[in-house]
Amino acid sequence: MAIVFAFCCLCCSALNDFIFKLFADRPMSRGIFFSLIGVILAIVMAPFAVWHFSGTAFFWACAASMFSIVGNVLLIEAMGHLSAGICSTVYRLNLIFVVPGAMLFFGERLTSPQLWGVLAAVAAITLFSWSTLKSRRKASLFGMVLIVSASLLRAGMGLAYKQALICRMDEFALVCINGLFWVAGGIIYARLKDGKVKLPDLATIGFSAASGLFVVGITFFMAKMLRYGAAGVVLSIAQMSFLGTLLLSVLFLKEKLEKFKVAGIVCGVAAILLLSVK
Repeated sequence: MAIVFAFCCLCCSALNDFIFKLFADRPMSRGIFFSLIGVILAIVMAPFAVWHFSGTAFFWACAASMFSIVGNVLLIEAMGHLSAGICSTVYRLNLIFVVPGAMLFFGERLTSPQLWGVLAAVAAITLFSWSTLKSRRKASLFGMVLIVSASLLRAGMGLAYKQALICRMDEFALVCINGLFWVAGGIIYARLKDGKVKLPDLATIGFSAASGLFVVGITFFMAKMLRYGAAGVVLSIAQMSFLGTLLLSVLFLKEKLEKFKVAGIVCGVAAILLLSVK
């Protein structure tokens, strides 16, 4: 059943990354966008949450939520500088950090194929970095720094989620806490970036509603798959979502597939497949 939850998480992630790219290309408040998504998360999950948990479980839930909001802020900022295909692929290659983390914290073993998978992931990021270097644009290089940082935080979120669930945190409460962090984080982000917090327009509400539904799916299915499956396996499957985002970007945004990008995507697919081997 964990595999089914992982594939559901994959589909939600692919669609949500595409919405992020559409929103990132528009001059609207990203902070308010995140806050509204957080409101949807909290409202949908709160009625089902069980609010009985230990202080340790609450700590890891807060840690996961902090990693989540900051990582997604960096993701959407990176999408303002880079293509959706590159951002989604590098973001999902957070397995470079997940696999060693799963070994360190959960005692999961690193197999020989997984080692090759880490090397393939490094190769993918190198190829994407080379592609941005060829453009000689400082904005593109800054975008690579942002998306690699976002990937690291995404790995931390997955590992912290797993630890919270080990401490018997209810998955609905976990997602609800995540939503509350998005509400607060989005307001802070809007204040810092825009200089003020203002009421959203209809377009922002529409994007937030669509993204909010997919984020509900991502966080819920992630919690479910981590409860029933090994972190290294289910997180590996869920990260394949960048293929769906890439397809949507090529079809609807007419993004070009240069040879370095194609090579990077091939390495990314190989990395995730290898990292899934137990």
